This record gives sequence, structure tokens and C-alpha cells, in this order.
Amino acid sequence: MYLIFLALMALNVSVEVLDSFPMINEGLEQTNKNFEVKVDMVYRDFDQQKAISEEKVQPFYDEAQNLQALANDLVKYIIDQRNLMIAELNNISPEEAAVLNLHDLKKKDNYSISSRFWLVENTQDPANRDGGRGTRAYELREKIDQFKSEIISTMASHDLEDFIQVGLDTEGPFYRQDAEISWEQHMFDRVISVAVATNLSRLITEIRNAEFDAVNLLYGAITADDFKFDQIEARVVPSSQIVLLNDHYEADIFVAAIDTRTDPEIFVGGRPVPTTDGVGRFRIQATSTGPQVHRGVIRLVSPTGYPQEYPFTAEYIVQRPSVTVSADRMNLFYVGVPNPVSISAPGIPTENIRPVISAGGSLTRQSDGSYIVQVQPGTREVNITVNALVDGATRNMGSSNFRVRNVPDPVAFIANRREGRISRDELVLARAIIPRMEGFEFDLNFEIESFSMVTTMAGDVRTFRATGNQFTPEMLQVISNAGRNQRIIFENITTRPGPDGRVRTLSPLSFTIN
Repeated sequence: MYLIFLALMALNVSVEVLDSFPMINEGLEQTNKNFEVKVDMVYRDFDQQKAISEEKVQPFYDEAQNLQALANDLVKYIIDQRNLMIAELNNISPEEAAVLNLHDLKKKDNYSISSRFWLVENTQDPANRDGGRGTRAYELREKIDQFKSEIISTMASHDLEDFIQVGLDTEGPFYRQDAEISWEQHMFDRVISVAVATNLSRLITEIRNAEFDAVNLLYGAITADDFKFDQIEARVVPSSQIVLLNDHYEADIFVAAIDTRTDPEIFVGGRPVPTTDGVGRFRIQATSTGPQVHRGVIRLVSPTGYPQEYPFTAEYIVQRPSVTVSADRMNLFYVGVPNPVSISAPGIPTENIRPVISAGGSLTRQSDGSYIVQVQPGTREVNITVNALVDGATRNMGSSNFRVRNVPDPVAFIANRREGRISRDELVLARAIIPRMEGFEFDLNFEIESFSMVTTMAGDVRTFRATGNQFTPEMLQVISNAGRNQRIIFENITTRPGPDGRVRTLSPLSFTIN
């Protein structure tokens, strides 16, 4: 900058110096574009923070918008007047002047036109030809002073005035040949036109620099302790991942702000959780069923440099993989025996299930989570209704009907046989009638109450009776003396009362002695 002003002092400006001004101007214009990008980024950050907390951000946002408007107005004024000056120098339209490269500026070393343009035209005091009231130079200085004053007062309202150097000095003092002069004279009096155009680009640079510093300080002052976020996303967090039919789906829907530039420290149960782009990815193996709770803490360093911790607690439910396969026509319970039943509801822990059974039956929960159903005699049908505890309330999960049947009759066997030819020795060794439950999966045994043995001896039909299932000594003697092809029949086989209280009469057994 000082090289510019030193060059302006020379009365005889060389061609090399004149040609250097357009080069300097190009650098300044590129700097101005860079500042515009940086300032726009701060305004975008403002918009993001305003979306998160409008009430808190709005006052700072309004002040930033005010400074932006003043800066834009001031820059527009400078650019418009600069184009008018170049248009007059080159005898072209302001629109053509706006795109003219300073290399193509005519009368680069002329200062009379530029001095008159800024210091004389529109003056309200004809006697003052040094940029008095009404001139463009005077108006420009007033706009610069207003801009500076607004920045300083805005910063002071937040105790930030010590953190900014506005520049844009219009107070001076300014000297020329040991004589004090005004800012208007310093900028435009007998300064060659190409230098004036370059100096105006420098002013724009200082304005954008001041705007960036001020707006950046305002953004940082939203709250010094507040965290800044660079990404905003919509998030949906359901109250439960499982929704029952005719129930309600509930979820918290909110805007989540994330700082992808900083990964927080996240610990669950004292163990660190990997983080990427500001988000922790928690992964743990489910080793036990039922409700599970994990607790942790998120640690962040605040903008003021102090660490802050945010504890959290979350719950989830672990269930075993399961599948239910049922035959629609085989829903059947037997009277008097422990009928095993498994009851489950997807998404509901077994300890939260509350089943009840209708009259005539009882339901008992086992240690492994299964149930035993007992049905009283005379019952034809029972209904099991399953309720579950969901979110602190009892919900009906549905019901199932079961038919009730008596236990089937056992089948009598002797020596694992029911009929046919048999030897005397095999029959004697068997010594008893054994009842069996064929095709019945329950662990159930019947006891024989009594039976009869019928055979023909010397042409007479003889009947022998026994209590219990054992052959009597007389029966054993008859069997031992039986002849070849003699038939022996066991009939009237009755059982003691079964689990349903009923006495069963079993089918007879018929054997022929070998």
C-alpha cells in the first residue's frame, strides 16, 4: 500500500510504474473475491445455528445482517463511482467501464479528471475545491465513517471492541510535503487515475476484511460456551421397534445437529466407542435374554477449552430366535396330565407375559419359562388369553382355544405280544399283564386292577380270576400243564382309575400254546 502512495508522489510517472498498477489491482480484486467467499461461509454458519436455536441466535444474526447491508451498500457505491470515473476517462459507458481491465485504461497518468470527479463535482461550496460537502470524496468518507462507527458500536455492545482492528483510517493525520491535508485530498488530489482506481479496490478489500472480522466475532459470541455444528439432520427415534396390532406407533422426531469436524469421546460401561464424522457406532454382542441397559458418557471439549460430560442411559430387549408352528386342528389338552405349553409374544420378554386360562384349567409357569396346563374332568374346552406388560400398561396379545379330551385307553401286552402262538415257558416267564400307552407322548402309566384267564380243560371251559396284573399260582400251574394248540384267553382286563378318574376295560389277549 505504501508503495502505491510513494508512486503517487512522483510528478513524472514512468511507464513501468503505470503498468504495475493494473497488476496490483488484479491481486486486490482476487483478494476481494476470496473475502466474499469467506464472509458467505460465516453467514451460512449463522443460518445453520439459527435453525437450531432461533431465539438465541436471532439478535446476533440481525446485527450481522445490518453490517452486511452497510458493507454491500458501501462497496456498491465505490464500484459505481469507480465505473463512472473510468467511463469519463475512456469516454465509454459505465457498463463498459465495469468490465474494463485497467491495462486498457486511457490517460492512466492523468490526475486532473479524477481529481475533479472526486473533489470538485457536486460541491456545495464552490470556494472549496478540496472535497467539501456534496462531493463524491466527502460522501465516500461519510459512508466509511458510518460503517466503521456501526462496527465499533456493535462490537462494544458485546465487549468485543478490543478484538477487532477495523482499519479504513479517515482521521489521519495525512501529510504532503510536511503540510497536513485531509483524507479527501490524500486519496484524490492530484493522484493519477490508475492509482485512484487501484486505491478504490484496496478500500473494498479493507471493507470486506472488516466485515469478515466483525461478523466472525458476532458468530463466536452467540454464546462462548455453545458448541458449533456443521451438519443438521432429521432424526426419528421410536419409543419401541415393535408395534402391536391396533396399538400406536410412537416416535420422537427432531432436528439433530452434528459437528462432523470433531469426534467426541464416547464411553459405554467404561469402554470407548469408535466415532466417525462426530457419530459414535456402538456394537455389543447379546449374550443374555431379557431387558438390557447400557450406560455411558459423551465427552466434548467446549469452545472455551473446558471438557464437558453428557451421561446417557439406554435400554433394549434381547430375545432368543424362535418360531411357532401349530396345527390348527390339533389344539388339544388331555384331562389329568401335565400338558406342556410354550407361550411367547414377539418383542416381549417372557417375564412380561401374563397368560390366564379359563375355568376348568390351571396354568403354572415353569423355571425355564414354559407352562404346564392341568385340565379338570368334565371340561370340554379351555381358552388361554395372553396379556403382556408393554410400556407400563397391560396389553391383550390374543387368545387360543383348546379342545379337551380324556387320556386314551392303554393297550395290554403279555411278553410284548397280544395274540398268536406262544410257548408255555414264555407265557410262564411273562407272569403278568403290562398296560402300555401306544402313540401317546405323555409320561403316563396305568395299573391293572383285575383280569380273568379263560381256557378249556378236559372239555370244560374254566375261568380263573386275578387281582392286580400278576398271574396267580393256579394260573401258572394251568399254563405249565397246557397242551399243544390249547387256547388261553385273558379278558375282563380292568385298570385302576386313570388321571381322569375313569376305570378302563382293555381288549382281551388270545394265545395258542405251541
